[in-house]
Amino acid sequence: MTHPLIDGLAASPDILIHQFDIVGDRALIIRLSTEQLRQASFLDERVLVKGVEGGWAPWRDVESSARRAAAANVNFIFHIGHCGSTLVSRLLEDASGARALREPLAIRQLASVAADFDDGLSPWTDATLNDRFDLYLRSSSKGAKTILKATSWCGGLARLSKGPALFCYSEPGAYVATMLGGANNPTDLKLNAAIRLRRLRRLCGDPQFANLAALSPGELAAMSWATETATIAEAQAATPERFHAIEFDAFLARPEEGLGGAIAHLSLSAPSERIAAALSGPIMRTYSKDASFDYTPQDRRELLNDYKRAHGEEIRRARAWLDAAGNAHPAVAAALSRFA
Repeated sequence: MTHPLIDGLAASPDILIHQFDIVGDRALIIRLSTEQLRQASFLDERVLVKGVEGGWAPWRDVESSARRAAAANVNFIFHIGHCGSTLVSRLLEDASGARALREPLAIRQLASVAADFDDGLSPWTDATLNDRFDLYLRSSSKGAKTILKATSWCGGLARLSKGPALFCYSEPGAYVATMLGGANNPTDLKLNAAIRLRRLRRLCGDPQFANLAALSPGELAAMSWATETATIAEAQAATPERFHAIEFDAFLARPEEGLGGAIAHLSLSAPSERIAAALSGPIMRTYSKDASFDYTPQDRRELLNDYKRAHGEEIRRARAWLDAAGNAHPAVAAALSRFA
């Protein structure tokens, strides 16, 4: 029996593909209200709370409805992680009224399939991957302007995406300090290390480049930084006009200029009074992933200084690793040239 939510994929803004079952060729369809979407920092398992309507359906049924949706109208935010991407997405949403989707689980799955495809390990053909990526975006936006913030290790999808995109990042020292200083960040580095190193090896054309077990914590953070920045540097070299880069601390120093540049690049409609209201409102004074915590630009500066003092030796190791990698591999050199 066809799931009752499927028909809504074509036109209802509150009905989404949440998850793919790649082996079973199914998809999980759920309904989330506009307010639930605005509140969510992660559209993954954490949104499947009691009362959320949804169910699994065969892909053939999902596909039929998704193909009836209007052409995708999606701009991506790619990023390296812990670099203001959630803040930027919330400010854009508040200033322009555009729909924002943050870190959908389905996008992580598509990024994983894309990585496996590059290594000849994917169960999908290139045509299938591109088609399901397009249908996911169509059914997510339904023709309405949508800003989709990918998860930090999903930068490999930059080659599949189209249209203007943002790239949020921090300079290497700040990124390494943040990843070593944050409570859960070192674990995040380890969880995403293998898929990143596989991509960096492809970018460098060196299947033996680096050994995860041999990397110190700072070097592991440096490798992660290099992977995501080299990925965007390669994409930016091919289509320079597509990507607008936002360095986190520069953005915090001049938020009106930074937000205005992002709005212009994405061709969003945002009156000056709405931009001013977004920047003077609570978004800039709270932790973007959980508004119940105060977190101002000054808090960021103080924490970052503490992290740098505590992890100075690993930051030096990270910089030495990046310099050596840049000397050996043009892909890393390009990343350092553009983003360091």
